[in-house]
Amino acid sequence: MKNDNSAAEKIESQNSNELSAQEVASYLKANPEFFIEQEDLLADLSLPHKSGKAISLLERQVTILRDRGGDARQKLNNLLENARNNDQLFDTTRGLVLALLRAKDATEIAEVAQDQLSNHASIDSCEIILVDKKDLKVADSVRVESEDILKEKFVDVFRLKRTHCGLISEEQIQYLFPAQGNNIKSTALCPVLSNGDVLALIAFGNQSDNYFNVNLDTLFLDFIGHVVGAVLDNQHVDSAQ
Repeated sequence: MKNDNSAAEKIESQNSNELSAQEVASYLKANPEFFIEQEDLLADLSLPHKSGKAISLLERQVTILRDRGGDARQKLNNLLENARNNDQLFDTTRGLVLALLRAKDATEIAEVAQDQLSNHASIDSCEIILVDKKDLKVADSVRVESEDILKEKFVDVFRLKRTHCGLISEEQIQYLFPAQGNNIKSTALCPVLSNGDVLALIAFGNQSDNYFNVNLDTLFLDFIGHVVGAVLDNQHVDSAQ
């Protein structure tokens, strides 16, 4: 019985002395110089590779650092691309604001906004649809639609009242871009707002599948919607007087 107890105590002692993977990882992280004095151990270590072959720890470290460097370069490229797009969009916004200040009526507001925004390098197509409001008078060349129909087709834009980027149906694309619908692969839908009311919808189209996506910063687009909305609202007030 005594021998049995000794064996059990020995096993329990061995189990209690075993290090967990987390403990080993924590120790190596706190002592990165550990392998400097353990060259024999370092030489015996090998790691599985995706190819099925075993590689050395050093090779694995080089691979990880290379992958991390690639990720960092991609993130930097994305930041630079966003910065360039923001600079271009700022120039477009500045030109739009100056042009809108000279617009005399709702027709000119819609036409000026569409012309100015269509000139942006990243916008392959731009359409503006005014919400049919009481006393709204525009030329036949300006698209006008009832609020009920627009709400039915683009419920999220009216509900959230901010620019919506992402996938929409082929039917919605054809409705927004009747002339270029077959070429448009991604869209941004910007509500034109004034005092919380949607006065119009600006649709931006791009021929790249993922150019307008859910991760896109819509700060400038939302700003454009508010600027056009303020000018349209002032025009309505002036017309009513």
